[in-house]
Amino acid sequence: MEQRKRKWFFITLVSVILCLAAMVFAFLSIRHLPKYSYSIDDWKSEHAVYRDSGFSVDDKIKDSGKPTEFLWGPYLPLKKGSYTANIHYAASDDQFCLATASGGAAELFISSDGILSRYLNNVSYQFETADDVPEFQLVIRYTGTGDFTVNSISISPNSNQPKRIAVEIISIVLLTDCVILFFEQNLEKKNTILALAGITALISLPLAVYGHMDGHDLDVHLLRIEAIVQALRSGQFPARISSMTLYGLGYPFSIYYNDLFLYFPAVLRVLGFSVTQAYKIYVFSVNLLTVIISFCSFSRIMREKKTALIMTLLYAAASYRLVNIYARGSVGEYTAQAFLPLLALAFYNIYFKEGKGSKHIILNSLILTAAVSGIIGAHILTTIIAGFIMLVICLVFWKKTFRTSTLLTFVSAGLLILLVNLYFLVPFIDYYINVPTFIRNVVDNTIRPIQKSGVFPGQLFAFFQQVNGLVDKANERMQLTPGLPLILLFFAGIYRRFFVNRGRIYDFLLTFCFLSLWISSDLFPWDWLLMHFSSWNFLAKVQFPFRFLVAAILFLTLFAGLFLKLETMPYLRGITVTAAVLMCIWAVCSLFDSNSTRFIYDTSSMYPDMTKSEYLIAGASWGNFDPEPKGENMAEIRILSRSSNVLNLYCKADDSPEMHLVDAPLYNYKGYHVYDEDGREYQIINGEENRICFVLPDGFEGKTAVVFQDPTYWIAALCVSALTVLGILILIIVYIRKNCKTRTAA
Repeated sequence: MEQRKRKWFFITLVSVILCLAAMVFAFLSIRHLPKYSYSIDDWKSEHAVYRDSGFSVDDKIKDSGKPTEFLWGPYLPLKKGSYTANIHYAASDDQFCLATASGGAAELFISSDGILSRYLNNVSYQFETADDVPEFQLVIRYTGTGDFTVNSISISPNSNQPKRIAVEIISIVLLTDCVILFFEQNLEKKNTILALAGITALISLPLAVYGHMDGHDLDVHLLRIEAIVQALRSGQFPARISSMTLYGLGYPFSIYYNDLFLYFPAVLRVLGFSVTQAYKIYVFSVNLLTVIISFCSFSRIMREKKTALIMTLLYAAASYRLVNIYARGSVGEYTAQAFLPLLALAFYNIYFKEGKGSKHIILNSLILTAAVSGIIGAHILTTIIAGFIMLVICLVFWKKTFRTSTLLTFVSAGLLILLVNLYFLVPFIDYYINVPTFIRNVVDNTIRPIQKSGVFPGQLFAFFQQVNGLVDKANERMQLTPGLPLILLFFAGIYRRFFVNRGRIYDFLLTFCFLSLWISSDLFPWDWLLMHFSSWNFLAKVQFPFRFLVAAILFLTLFAGLFLKLETMPYLRGITVTAAVLMCIWAVCSLFDSNSTRFIYDTSSMYPDMTKSEYLIAGASWGNFDPEPKGENMAEIRILSRSSNVLNLYCKADDSPEMHLVDAPLYNYKGYHVYDEDGREYQIINGEENRICFVLPDGFEGKTAVVFQDPTYWIAALCVSALTVLGILILIIVYIRKNCKTRTAA
């Protein structure tokens, strides 16, 4: 024991030294970044006219409809590193830029097309080189339509590469420590770890490509991550209004859509990883988290590790889960799926596991709190589904629900869930009640039939249907099935039930498998219920009935585990594992065959309007994105600077006796304030398109700041959540230390 302590002391010391060395390397590299000085005169063009201190497209290519490389240069050497090109321009249509080089050196660039949006007049375009480049080029592309002028281009090194290298070194050191720790485990634990690692690698195979798989909703979620990145870089925490979305007009992503888990890829972005790299690491991490939570939960439910491993494979590799990740790009939904097995463990402990005393109640309360809080932190719609399922289970087992221990568990867990999630619930409810948005109008006033979006019953057996697809037509639909192993085991279980009575839990799981599959299908009377019961409209906000497949997969996995545990049929487990692995590999092949991949290096390669209008403030027009300030009876208004939560304007009133109105390019969401340099606050009124408008006094000249500030009760809610989580962690640590001391004494 003493020798092992000395060994790990030495390993820890070496690891700390290496990690500190990596951070010092990054710091010194950032301090000694090379300097470059380029002028727009270093760029060349065959179709440019010099006008108003800039290069404009000439009449030969203007509105020709033919894409053209408009400017290219400077044909100068560039050392290995990461860089930012600041381009000032004016364009009536979107144009593009790309960092490259002549000859084979172009392969050394890590970059993607930068967008020169018609709504903006400057862009910070980032790129990277894997080695020294003898003749660097930054190409400005003209799409063939509209006016286009480039005023200036400047290039400077940034710290992305050294920060990322430091993180990679630290990760390798920690991974090495984990490998050393692995070889100290007994054979059983080694086999379990290797099996879990194999499952994680199997379901992560689509990540082993250049770029990332495209997805239906992926652009929206990548934009959410970039909004958090912008907030962190400007010192705003937590992120609230995304000022990069909708070309700076603002969008309350983080208030309506919980961003808790997206801070991880956002931090990776701040540490120098590209958009694609950060997202792929996030997907892999969620896959790993799903596998770990599933195994830990299923092993405690089944009390058998081999069965739990098979269940983990069935759950993590379920066809619809893979569709969620790689075809739909439904980040919130597949993240929430990671916590559903933990929810199953909580309900199993509460309803089916014998236990007495406060220790049992506290433990179950903490498990239930962790599960529900994880789901809330990932996806509101999955929270609605989970809440509905929990309510049904409570009603089915009403006798156990209304016993003292169960009620105490639910009350204590409910209080903890409320306190832990106040950081999100308070701003969300505040905005939902007090801010008129399109989604509130839809939820409150619209009944939307959704039955036709349910799973076609035949699709449950379409195991080899293409993974990628849409929702409407049968021949174009994505694969909407839990998968071959789960469905076949379900029907095998039904068959066996005709001959053998396996008990209440068996029948309960069999029933809930059927109900969850039914409610996810187009056979369930969604539209009839919507028309006759107004309360059903709330559940219909899940948008697509097929989302209930997440519940079906959970129940089918639990039933499959129980069925495998009870059955003595030879080779049944081996056949199940083989089928699950082969189906997962087939899904990967289908993805490669039908889905496209993209590589996105930085924010400049993303369209800020790649989102829907659900959270757009009522009165604003989708597509009317004017990012310039306006005014009445003003001599001058111009933007001085813009960050995630502050817009600085220079304002000068004219000599008119009329009101001096300033219409700032920000939607008037709750939380904005306007101040001048002396700290005087000006009242905000709704301007054109419900933008922020304020009145300045006669003769005003100077700076004004439009600032988003969290209300005091938002900050209080955040503090309560943080303190609650801290208290829970302290309680867990004290409990673990107490148990360790008891075992040592024994």
